[in-house]
Amino acid sequence: MNKHAFGIAALFVATTGCGLSGLFARGASRVDLLGSQLIAGQSIGAVLTVGRLGTALVLFLVLAVATGKLCVFRVARPPIAVVAGGIMLGLALTLYQVAALLTSLANAVFLIYTGPLFCIMLACLLRHERLSVAQCFSVALVFAGMLLVSGIVDISQTGLSVGSFGSSGGQGTSVQGNILGLLAGIFYGGSLYCNGCDKDLDPIVRGSWNFLFALAGSALLALVLVGVWPLGTVNLQPVNVSYGIALCVVCGAVGCGALLVSARHLPTIEYTTLAYWECVVAAAASVIVFCEPLTMPLIIGGILIVVGGVAPVMLPHIMVMLPKTGKPSGAASAQGE
Repeated sequence: MNKHAFGIAALFVATTGCGLSGLFARGASRVDLLGSQLIAGQSIGAVLTVGRLGTALVLFLVLAVATGKLCVFRVARPPIAVVAGGIMLGLALTLYQVAALLTSLANAVFLIYTGPLFCIMLACLLRHERLSVAQCFSVALVFAGMLLVSGIVDISQTGLSVGSFGSSGGQGTSVQGNILGLLAGIFYGGSLYCNGCDKDLDPIVRGSWNFLFALAGSALLALVLVGVWPLGTVNLQPVNVSYGIALCVVCGAVGCGALLVSARHLPTIEYTTLAYWECVVAAAASVIVFCEPLTMPLIIGGILIVVGGVAPVMLPHIMVMLPKTGKPSGAASAQGE
């Protein structure tokens, strides 16, 4: 297997694992996987995320020791962008995990993947970057998809109408879940923006710093959420422990490690577009495992978010591959003679 194929395989392993995080979190936090009763308060999702990020951090520290890069931490301070990006990543994943317990998995994953929209907005506001045609197209699609998935805009027999926040997914959705999912998208966008800075930092060192501060951000938010939704008596069963271990290993160590491998072997265009496989995996788990309905607004909104997310990367390459109209000046002059 060549490096390119290995990178694609690694990315599919990573996105499949991360796409299953909602399923594993529900198994770890529910009395019955297909039921709705939790073994503790709703903040259990935040506590699970702390474990997931802690496992990822351990992996990167082991890689740093194995590659002899642990000494870098003694002489180099982490850049502000890495610190901020890590904290926002921790907040995003924590909010997403709690949202996955309160709304449908499809709603939660599509809302967190509005992140590229907020990343572009930050680039315009803070770096004063100008939007290309492809980026304008992307912003419009993702924004429209966000309105449909969140339920702000609804599709009925009479056409488009103003809905209620949390109505797009039908049964199994909630206003709280959709709000947390959208907040996860905002913080995810901030994390993407920060990851675009200080690209010269070694990936293993950067990953270690990133997940250290992600763990810190997640732990602080978990403390806040535990105060809002107390855990109470935790009725933990062996099956919950099994799902929790799967969440930490598959979605933490394996998923994050595979992302690092794929990023080193794939060009940006493939890495960005194939990463949206996570949306497909989470939506499939939502429908197949939990029988959560995919309503028309959710389907259309999800498609708009995915297409809008890959548009800035794909459209320029598509335009280059299109045959150019008109004839070269040399050929035209030759015909004139």
